[in-house]
Amino acid sequence: MIMLEELNVDNWLKVMELTVSEEQKDIFPIANVYWVGISRYEEKTTLYAIKNDELYVGMVGIGYDEDGVSGYINPMMIDEKHQGKGYSKEAMLLSIEKLKSEYKVSEIHLGHRKNNMKAGKLYESLGFIIIDEDEMDYFRKLDLNK
Repeated sequence: MIMLEELNVDNWLKVMELTVSEEQKDIFPIANVYWVGISRYEEKTTLYAIKNDELYVGMVGIGYDEDGVSGYINPMMIDEKHQGKGYSKEAMLLSIEKLKSEYKVSEIHLGHRKNNMKAGKLYESLGFIIIDEDEMDYFRKLDLNK
Protein backbone atom coordinates (compact mmCIF):
# COMPACT_ATOMS: atom_id res chain seq x y z
CA MET A 1 0.00 0.00 0.00
CA ILE A 2 1.42 3.36 -1.07
CA MET A 3 1.45 6.25 1.39
CA LEU A 4 3.06 9.66 1.70
CA GLU A 5 5.14 10.40 4.80
CA GLU A 6 6.42 13.93 5.35
CA LEU A 7 10.22 14.09 5.37
CA ASN A 8 11.48 14.26 8.92
CA VAL A 9 14.50 13.52 11.09
CA ASP A 10 13.75 9.78 11.01
CA ASN A 11 13.32 9.23 7.27
CA TRP A 12 15.13 11.92 5.28
CA LEU A 13 18.47 10.09 5.04
CA LYS A 14 16.78 6.96 3.69
CA VAL A 15 15.04 9.02 1.02
CA MET A 16 18.27 10.82 0.10
CA GLU A 17 19.79 7.44 -0.79
CA LEU A 18 17.15 6.86 -3.49
CA THR A 19 18.15 7.71 -7.06
CA VAL A 20 17.19 7.37 -10.68
CA SER A 21 19.28 5.38 -13.15
CA GLU A 22 22.29 6.93 -14.89
CA GLU A 23 20.29 7.10 -18.14
CA GLN A 24 17.54 9.08 -16.41
CA LYS A 25 19.80 11.72 -14.89
CA ASP A 26 19.35 14.01 -17.90
CA ILE A 27 15.58 13.81 -17.27
CA PHE A 28 15.84 14.11 -13.48
CA PRO A 29 19.18 15.92 -13.02
CA ILE A 30 18.87 17.12 -9.42
CA ALA A 31 19.92 14.72 -6.66
CA ASN A 32 17.39 14.26 -3.84
CA VAL A 33 19.56 15.99 -1.25
CA TYR A 34 19.39 19.25 -3.21
CA TRP A 35 15.59 19.13 -3.21
CA VAL A 36 15.67 19.68 0.54
CA GLY A 37 17.27 23.10 0.04
CA ILE A 38 15.17 23.92 -3.01
CA SER A 39 11.97 22.98 -1.20
CA ARG A 40 12.75 25.15 1.80
CA TYR A 41 14.30 28.21 0.24
CA GLU A 42 13.07 28.47 -3.36
CA GLU A 43 9.82 26.68 -4.01
CA LYS A 44 8.53 26.41 -0.42
CA THR A 45 7.19 22.91 -0.98
CA THR A 46 6.74 20.12 1.51
CA LEU A 47 8.67 16.97 0.65
CA TYR A 48 7.17 13.55 1.25
CA ALA A 49 8.70 10.11 1.20
CA ILE A 50 6.74 7.70 -0.97
CA LYS A 51 6.44 4.42 0.89
CA ASN A 52 5.20 1.01 -0.12
CA ASP A 53 4.34 -0.44 3.27
CA GLU A 54 7.64 0.13 5.15
CA LEU A 55 9.86 0.39 2.06
CA TYR A 56 10.89 3.86 0.84
CA VAL A 57 10.49 3.95 -2.94
CA GLY A 58 10.52 7.63 -3.90
CA MET A 59 9.90 11.26 -3.08
CA VAL A 60 7.37 13.91 -4.04
CA GLY A 61 7.11 17.61 -3.25
CA ILE A 62 3.83 19.53 -3.01
CA GLY A 63 2.90 23.07 -2.14
CA TYR A 64 1.46 26.30 -3.41
CA ASP A 65 2.60 27.60 -6.77
CA GLU A 66 4.14 31.08 -7.09
CA ASP A 67 0.67 32.65 -7.34
CA GLY A 68 -0.12 31.42 -3.80
CA VAL A 69 -3.46 30.03 -4.93
CA SER A 70 -2.85 27.03 -7.18
CA GLY A 71 -0.98 23.88 -6.19
CA TYR A 72 2.32 22.59 -7.48
CA ILE A 73 3.93 19.15 -7.61
CA ASN A 74 7.73 19.04 -7.84
CA PRO A 75 9.69 16.81 -7.66
CA MET A 76 8.20 13.40 -8.37
CA MET A 77 10.78 10.64 -8.39
CA ILE A 78 10.76 6.89 -7.96
CA ASP A 79 13.98 5.04 -7.20
CA GLU A 80 15.43 3.10 -10.12
CA LYS A 81 14.84 -0.23 -8.36
CA HIS A 82 11.13 0.48 -7.89
CA GLN A 83 10.08 1.93 -11.24
CA GLY A 84 7.41 0.31 -13.39
CA LYS A 85 5.30 -0.85 -10.43
CA GLY A 86 2.64 1.88 -10.50
CA TYR A 87 4.04 3.82 -7.54
CA SER A 88 4.19 7.12 -9.45
CA LYS A 89 0.52 7.01 -10.33
CA GLU A 90 -0.53 6.13 -6.80
CA ALA A 91 1.71 8.84 -5.32
CA MET A 92 0.35 11.38 -7.81
CA LEU A 93 -3.23 10.51 -6.86
CA LEU A 94 -2.38 10.93 -3.17
CA SER A 95 -0.62 14.24 -3.89
CA ILE A 96 -3.56 15.54 -5.92
CA GLU A 97 -5.98 14.60 -3.15
CA LYS A 98 -3.77 16.25 -0.50
CA LEU A 99 -3.53 19.46 -2.53
CA LYS A 100 -7.28 19.44 -3.09
CA SER A 101 -8.37 18.65 0.48
CA GLU A 102 -5.66 20.25 2.64
CA TYR A 103 -4.44 23.12 0.46
CA LYS A 104 -7.90 23.80 -1.02
CA VAL A 105 -6.54 24.47 -4.52
CA SER A 106 -8.65 24.42 -7.66
CA GLU A 107 -5.78 23.71 -10.04
CA ILE A 108 -2.37 22.05 -9.90
CA HIS A 109 0.73 22.83 -11.98
CA LEU A 110 3.77 20.75 -12.76
CA GLY A 111 6.54 20.55 -15.31
CA HIS A 112 8.62 17.80 -16.85
CA ARG A 113 11.34 17.34 -19.43
CA LYS A 114 10.03 16.91 -22.96
CA ASN A 115 12.05 13.72 -23.36
CA ASN A 116 10.45 12.20 -20.25
CA MET A 117 7.69 10.49 -22.18
CA LYS A 118 6.69 8.16 -19.35
CA ALA A 119 5.98 11.13 -17.10
CA GLY A 120 4.08 12.85 -19.91
CA LYS A 121 1.84 9.81 -20.42
CA LEU A 122 1.22 9.52 -16.69
CA TYR A 123 0.29 13.18 -16.32
CA GLU A 124 -2.00 13.04 -19.37
CA SER A 125 -3.75 9.97 -17.95
CA LEU A 126 -4.45 11.97 -14.78
CA GLY A 127 -5.93 14.89 -16.75
CA PHE A 128 -2.96 17.30 -16.83
CA ILE A 129 -2.90 19.34 -20.04
CA ILE A 130 0.05 21.21 -21.55
CA ILE A 131 -0.33 24.95 -21.05
CA ASP A 132 3.17 26.11 -21.97
CA GLU A 133 6.60 24.89 -22.99
CA ASP A 134 10.14 26.02 -23.39
CA GLU A 135 13.08 24.44 -25.15
CA MET A 136 13.45 21.59 -22.63
CA ASP A 137 10.21 21.34 -20.64
CA TYR A 138 6.43 21.03 -20.84
CA PHE A 139 4.35 22.82 -18.23
CA ARG A 140 1.01 21.29 -17.36
CA LYS A 141 -2.14 22.11 -15.44
CA LEU A 142 -4.86 20.00 -13.86
CA ASP A 143 -8.18 21.77 -13.37
CA LEU A 144 -9.82 20.25 -10.29
CA ASN A 145 -13.16 21.95 -11.02
CA LYS A 146 -13.84 19.78 -14.06
